[in-house]
Amino acid sequence: MEGNKDSVFRRVARLERELTLWRVLALAMTLMFTLAFAQEKQQKEIRLASEDGRQVIVLSPEGIVFSDHAKKLGEIGFETIGDGSLQELDMKLSGQISANRAFLQDGKKRLALSAANVTFSENYVPGSTFTPEGVMLQDRSGKSKIWLTTPSQGFGGLDFVEDRKQILSLGPFGKFRQDNPPRRDAGAIQIGDFGPSPKTRMITAEPESQSAH
Repeated sequence: MEGNKDSVFRRVARLERELTLWRVLALAMTLMFTLAFAQEKQQKEIRLASEDGRQVIVLSPEGIVFSDHAKKLGEIGFETIGDGSLQELDMKLSGQISANRAFLQDGKKRLALSAANVTFSENYVPGSTFTPEGVMLQDRSGKSKIWLTTPSQGFGGLDFVEDRKQILSLGPFGKFRQDNPPRRDAGAIQIGDFGPSPKTRMITAEPESQSAH
């Protein structure tokens, strides 16, 4: 008699475990179908508008669009490059970009923009620099430089520098001689020779002059 009771209890316990398992499976399937349905009904874009409806921002899988009175002012999206699958970020603006500094980089080459200067560099060595007062060009080693300046104060001109030595300079006469007042109405060329016997030669409209370093 006791054996029959134990058998019945074991069957009841097994049925309860099976029912629990089927309930868990049914709940999991319901959750999966619910998520799949929600995914199909997911919003394809997000639209944000100002209180008056004038300014609108639309965010979608294709990018972001900024508009005012239904007129597109800016767009950030994707652009396919060539015939392959390569894509790059594309930005179009009808206004302006405001920033303290900006950097563009392609491998080892870099462009830095600021209100003070524009600098092109490679391996972080400046190759050319543009400022409000002039232009500087130099080779990769940084030893050969050319300066073209038009300063707001002082004298502008063209200078060639080799290994920190000014070998050639062109400009107004006042750039080379301390006269009072300095002459701006005459040009001069100064040639430097830093060989075994260093010397400097000045070429002007007057006869040439030469001095030792």
